[in-house]
Amino acid sequence: MLGMAMVLVLAACGTTESAGTTPGAAPSETTIARIGTASTEAPPTIPTTEASDPTIEQQEMSTTVPSQPDSIAGLTSGETPVFTAIGDDEPFRVLPEKTILGTPTVVSIIGEFDGWVEALLPGRPNGQSGWIRAADVEVFTLEREVIVDLAERQLTVLSDGEEVFESQVAVGSEVSPTPTGVFFVTDAVRLTAPGGPWGPYAFGLSARSDVVTEFNGGDGIVGIHGTNQPWSIGEAASLGCVRLPNDVIEILWDIMAVGMKVTIVA
Repeated sequence: MLGMAMVLVLAACGTTESAGTTPGAAPSETTIARIGTASTEAPPTIPTTEASDPTIEQQEMSTTVPSQPDSIAGLTSGETPVFTAIGDDEPFRVLPEKTILGTPTVVSIIGEFDGWVEALLPGRPNGQSGWIRAADVEVFTLEREVIVDLAERQLTVLSDGEEVFESQVAVGSEVSPTPTGVFFVTDAVRLTAPGGPWGPYAFGLSARSDVVTEFNGGDGIVGIHGTNQPWSIGEAASLGCVRLPNDVIEILWDIMAVGMKVTIVA
């Protein structure tokens, strides 16, 4: 059921304190969308879907390639084998066709050579990379990237190295910190319970918590999302996720997309 899937995707997004909500409670409905090149235009209108019958809608892939793209991603085609080295006979990992929320699996492209691409992979261990046959992915570009500074508790969106947006955020607590490293957006979800613990929108990341290894059957997936605890912004208050005020996450919905690079620094 999609409601349970939402809990799993945001497994590391809980709170270290009770605030009048049931910990781990999932919204009854979600809508999944936003794969492709991010745009400053408003996202497409997406119908609300029943939890038992989710639908996927993709943004159009960009037909132009920025001269200096900030993020390069690859949309996989079906189950995708990943190899330790170019030309290996056996993969060390096979990526599923879709994420737990039903979004087609993407990877972050960091290199290419002779019919192969090197990619950052979602999941444990954080920062793992591998080689994928170029024929197994459709490469697309994005004009922005995200930096999260844990010390400053600040999220910044950059375009061609220039700051286009920033906001204060809440980050993981001392006992359950937000992991650092280079990651990417794996899911972008519109929630139909905007007053819930994740606000109106949530972005799942390839990052996994170093502390929360299992939560409601999930794998400690780290996300960027809204919150029903606005007083936590600027604090180290979550189980690892990055929280923003709900009016701010609405802005990010317009300028972030699946595949975008997210760097988290200490």
